[in-house]
Amino acid sequence: MGGIVLGDKRSRDKLTVLIEREKRAYTQETFNEVWDDLRKEDIEPAFIAEIFIHDTLRRLAEEHGNDKVSKMLSHFNELNEMGVIVSERTIQ
Repeated sequence: MGGIVLGDKRSRDKLTVLIEREKRAYTQETFNEVWDDLRKEDIEPAFIAEIFIHDTLRRLAEEHGNDKVSKMLSHFNELNEMGVIVSERTIQ
């Protein structure tokens, strides 16, 4: 009469990874749709990014605290230093 039993830890971990991938894909798709809609309205990319980033960090701080925001900013700084955060376009 209990709940659903999900086998061993490995099976649960695989399910967790799959669920996270789906959440990321859905979030990315939704973000891209909103971005594209705003660009169609001739709103500049830097303005969109500034608003999205500011509001995202504010909401994250409200829900999870400033420490979570600081860790995320440090993580993005590290990614930037490693060259991970770059445009896919090649400047010629």
